[in-house]
Order: sequence, then structure tokens, then C-alpha cells
Amino acid sequence: MFTVWLTLASALCWSETVWRDEVRALSLALQGDNFIDMLRQMHGEGHPALWYILLRAAYVVVGSPVVLKVVALTIAAAAVYLLIFRLKLPLSIMLLSLFSSFSIFEYAAMSRNYGISMLVIFLIVLSWERGARNGLLLGLLFALLANTNVHSVVLVGGFLAYWFFTLLLARPKRPLNEYRAFATAAVIAAVGVVLCFVTVYPTFNDTGQNDLSGKNFALLALDALAVPSSHFMEFYPNRVLELVVAYPLASHIFAALMSVLIYASLLALANRRPAMIAAGLVLLGLSLLFTLVYPGGYRHQALWLVFMIAITALTGRTQHEGAGGIEAAGGIVKFGRLCFLILLALQVVSGIEKVNQAFIAEIPLSRSKDFGAFMQSRPDLRDAVIMADPDYLVEALPYYVSNRTYLLREERFGAIVRYTRNARLSLSLADILQTARRLQQSEHVPVVILLSQRLDRITAPVSLRESYVWRLSLTPEDISAFQIATSLVKRFGPVAGSDETFDAYVLK
Repeated sequence: MFTVWLTLASALCWSETVWRDEVRALSLALQGDNFIDMLRQMHGEGHPALWYILLRAAYVVVGSPVVLKVVALTIAAAAVYLLIFRLKLPLSIMLLSLFSSFSIFEYAAMSRNYGISMLVIFLIVLSWERGARNGLLLGLLFALLANTNVHSVVLVGGFLAYWFFTLLLARPKRPLNEYRAFATAAVIAAVGVVLCFVTVYPTFNDTGQNDLSGKNFALLALDALAVPSSHFMEFYPNRVLELVVAYPLASHIFAALMSVLIYASLLALANRRPAMIAAGLVLLGLSLLFTLVYPGGYRHQALWLVFMIAITALTGRTQHEGAGGIEAAGGIVKFGRLCFLILLALQVVSGIEKVNQAFIAEIPLSRSKDFGAFMQSRPDLRDAVIMADPDYLVEALPYYVSNRTYLLREERFGAIVRYTRNARLSLSLADILQTARRLQQSEHVPVVILLSQRLDRITAPVSLRESYVWRLSLTPEDISAFQIATSLVKRFGPVAGSDETFDAYVLK
């Protein structure tokens, strides 16, 4: 099973075209002359430092951007090794988890920091019995988990809640030294959480947060607690999500079904009350985070599934219910397990979709690799400056080309976009053309312009929203002037799961 998983995940990893969020992390990790300088410059990015430290360290050894894929796949392989060989899980849960979309693609083929969370979570499970004796080991692992990504801070709270309620509800009462161990772990975890937030805040990506102006905070929080499915709809495969978008009535039906599946999955832990409480608190914590701070994608949502898998394994290792206890909650537990298995089965379907996109449909996540091949075929553009609208289209390019990139909104050279309001929030096509001409005159090199909008399909004035708060204005007159001043040299095809396709123009 491990060999099958490793073969599949490796094939997906090496066939996948990296996209902007993956390369952005590598670009951030390579800033500065040393680790301290790098940490100083990435402050406020929105993620804690662990992933960047790993990438920088690997790059020092290898000296190639390929470390992005190598590190991510190695971490995922270690986590899956523990899942198969070390965690005590029912075979059905283990198999479905093994081939879920998060396991074979999102946390393995996709080179992001969320796979580290899965590895550390499984290490926590394996270290629980020994670590609970004095709290030091678990505290350090909690602190490490808190510095993988902000969402994992919620998972740290879930593990601490499980430990606390295990002590509180135990009969007979646990000795005082076990409470001391819990307190030790909680203090060390709190240090890790503080370190995470000191690294992340205040963020310079101030446009990326949810805009809560004019909204009732209490009502938003209640809505998040009552209807978690609104923030976990990406548990459905893409085919279902397409149906939801096409038919509004279907969206309500599928949202209700997802709420049932999610809440009913908690009942799988009904005969292990501390575990059920902890899993419920993590669910509610993530829902609040998605509502009040910034929305969550599948990579964030799937952390709850990983926590559920871990807490299931943890209770199997540390608790031995008598037959009477299991029998009393037998029907409820079986129903909960069925719902959780259905949830995991949906993730396997999503994983099959990823395999189909990669190897059958051959639709990439990004056209950055194709663009890199195009640039290699054009020696006359070897020294060209590349600019794009939206700006973030250039973030994936350093993995494939060495050309300098220019950020239109911030009016500077660079490959890391800052989603800040201190930038040109509104642009027109005339502004883009003017900037390209200025660069051509000042740098004395060709200028390549990437546009996500297909200009030949626009026949009337429009103002389009891009990213969080950016706007692009297009008029037939500006389009005509742009087309006269440039040559369309390449139109790239569709993508799956992102918006990184574009038309490439060269300024005459």
C-alpha cells in the first residue's frame, strides 16, 4: 500500500505544474543573506516560519528550486508511513485516508506548508502516552504544530482540550502529577502560539482578510457555529461543486447534507467524550476562523479531517473501553463512523479527479511551465522584463525562468506580491501600456506582458474585480491602442483549479 501511494503521489508531484502560492514560499525563503535576514523580511506574510526555514535549509544543500517538490513529498511520505505502519486505525479509515485528495495531492504533490501539519499531528499521536508523563515532549510538538500554519493553532487547542477533558472526566480521579504534565505542555504550546502570531502579525497583506465592516459580529459567529457546511463545501468533489454552482436549489440540498455528514461524523467518537468534545471544538474553531479572519480553501478545511483521523487513532492507543461502554453507544457510534467514512470516500473521489486531470485530461494547474518553455524557445526574449495583470501571475515564473518580473500595482521589480492597500488598486489597460513603454525605454530590453483577460472577447467598457480589491478597467479604445502597440505571441490554454492562464504580448 505504501509503495502504491508513493508511486501515485510522486507521479502527481512531478507532473504537477507549480503555481504561485508554492513558488511564492520559495521566493520568500530565499530572501536575504542569511536565515535571520530571511525571517525579518518574511514577517507579516501570513504564515509562520517553519516551512520557509525548511526550504531555505534544503536550498542551501541542493541549490535548485526542485527542493520545493522534494521537501513537500518527503514530508508527506513520512506522514503516510506513520499512517500505514504506526497509527492504530480501522482498515477502512486507513485506506480511505491513504488515497484521499489531501493525502495524495494537496499535502504531497502540492508543495505547501500544510503537509507538515499532518506529519506533526501523527507524531503527536505516537508520542502521546510517553509525552503525557511530564508534558515536555507533547508541549514541544504542540509548539511545532502551531508554527506550521495559522490554522493549526486551532488543532493545538483541540489536542489540549482532549487532554484536559480526559483528566477532568476520568474515574477515578487522575493523580496531581498528570495535571502538572498537562500544564507544562499547555505553557510550552502557548509559547509556540505566541511565536506564530508574532511572526504573522501585523500582516502586510491587509487586503486578504475578511471585510467585516457593517456586519454584525455576533450573527456571523452564530452562523459559523450553526452551519459549518458553508465553510466546508470543498469536501465535495468538483463535479458536485459544479452542480451546486449551476443549480441554486441544489446548493441548499448539498449544504444541508454536508452539515449532516460533518456533525454526524462527531458521533463516531460518542463513546469517547473527550475526543468528541475536542473534534467539535476544532470544527467550530476553524469555522470561526474562516468567518471572521479569512476564508478557507480545501487545504485548510482538510485539516479537520486529519485531526479526526488522528483523534480516532489516539483514542485507540490510549483508551480501552469495556464492552458495555461500546455497546451502550453502539448504534450512534456506528452511524457516526458511517458518516465519517462517507466523508473520506468523497475525498477519494476528489483524488481520482486529480489523477484524471493530471494523466488523462492533462489539464495543468498553471500555465507557468508552458510559458517557461515558450520563453526558452525565444532567444530574443532572454533578457525581457515580464509584467502581468493581475500581478500575481508572475509569482510562479521564477521556478521556470530567470527573467526579471515587474509588479504593476506596486510599481517595483520583484516576484512577491504584497496584497496591500498601499498600491495602485485601480488600473486601466492604458496604464499597463504606459508602464510597459516606460520600462522598455529605461531598461532597454524587450517587455513581455501577460494578461488574464482575453481582449478579443471584450466589446464594451467594463470594470473587472481582480484578487481581493484590485480593479481593471477596459474600453474598446484602450484595447485597440494596446493591440496596435503589441504583438500577441502566445495564447495559453485552460487550467484546472486555478486562474493561471493568460495571453502573452510583446511590446513592439
